[in-house]
Amino acid sequence: MRESLRNWPLLRLAMSLFALRLGATMTAVGLPLLVLKQYGSGLQAALTLALELLPNVLFGAVVGDLVDRADPRRYAMGGALGGALVIPLLPAAGELWQVQVLAVASGIAYAFGVPARMSLRTVAVPAGSELRGNALLVSAERLPNLIGPAVAGVLVPFGLSLLFFTDAAFSLVAALLLIGMPAPAPVAPDDRATAVAAPPGRAALLAVTLRRMFVDNVRELTRIVTKDRFLAVMTLTSFTYMFGFGISKLFLPLYALHHYSGIPGMFGYLAAGIGLGASLGGFLAAALGRYRQGAVYMTVNVVEGVCWLTLPLLDHPAPAIVVLALAGAFEAVGTVVFYAEVQSRLAARMTGRYFALLVPLCDAFLVLGVWVSGALAGFGELGLAALIAFVMAGPALMLAPGLLSGRARGPEPEPAAAVTAEER
Repeated sequence: MRESLRNWPLLRLAMSLFALRLGATMTAVGLPLLVLKQYGSGLQAALTLALELLPNVLFGAVVGDLVDRADPRRYAMGGALGGALVIPLLPAAGELWQVQVLAVASGIAYAFGVPARMSLRTVAVPAGSELRGNALLVSAERLPNLIGPAVAGVLVPFGLSLLFFTDAAFSLVAALLLIGMPAPAPVAPDDRATAVAAPPGRAALLAVTLRRMFVDNVRELTRIVTKDRFLAVMTLTSFTYMFGFGISKLFLPLYALHHYSGIPGMFGYLAAGIGLGASLGGFLAAALGRYRQGAVYMTVNVVEGVCWLTLPLLDHPAPAIVVLALAGAFEAVGTVVFYAEVQSRLAARMTGRYFALLVPLCDAFLVLGVWVSGALAGFGELGLAALIAFVMAGPALMLAPGLLSGRARGPEPEPAAAVTAEER
């Protein structure tokens, strides 16, 4: 990991991700509190949070196309700056519809920022160092899940306005940290775009553009992903994993309330355990590069599923927190392997489009998991835990031949090589 710390573009991107996620986790605490305090409706709070995700779901294909055809630095910085302008306005809104409009605007900034930063991984992480570079980035993304809610808890007594202004400040810092990032390599135009002249007229041009964004991009991505058996399996298991993660959103507070009703804040301690494990697990992934990556990915999914299945059998807080820390660590390892393999297998011109389509689909599976867990809550904690374990471990085991077709990475470049790649 030492050579990663000498790679200044990678460090800038990691610090930018950390600042952006830290602010986002604070708003994730503040926004529902704002709606509940001012308007007293849990349903409206849930709707407002859903509206924040809506732009990403609806316009992911458009955003990915724009990011891949332009400089992703502009979209990454623009998304952060847009969030910094919108978020402080939330506590000043006088009507619920105004809060919801601002939530949509914040979601638009988020929709541009995520795929743009994913594309910048190809600039910041030298070829051959995908595992180590992505390990640092994943740790930078996961650590705020531990720190952000705690900072928000400290700031809430001083007023929600301070909470949102702090988020805006972190968003501004996230944008400023990207100044000086190296320029991405020019992206060659698609073969079909140069082979066929654009038809005359604005309406025809708009039709061609929309077809490219919503039809051609999806078709080409599907062809590329399905052609690579390993990438196809990893993509599919990412959906089933997010479904299980959505179920855990309801399972964990139920477990905390039923097993540890005498310990105030136990849900927060359990969530912090996941965050702690995830922040450390990113670095663990870098040490596993010598092994076949498909086997690593399959193993961490299975072991994480076992961790969730074990949880209802535990009645003492210490082992429960340890088990969740392990689950968080294995989740982070799987995420690092996923990002590294996607970066090394996809062409740079397709990275933004891939993540712009992947992220909203993962969000949709997460929401579906939350809904299903609510419908199946009557099956009890053990039933929900078994379902989480099955959807996390089951697909990885059933699709093991595809995962085991992946390669071992072998030793990554020495520090000097990483510095040379950065200078290039």
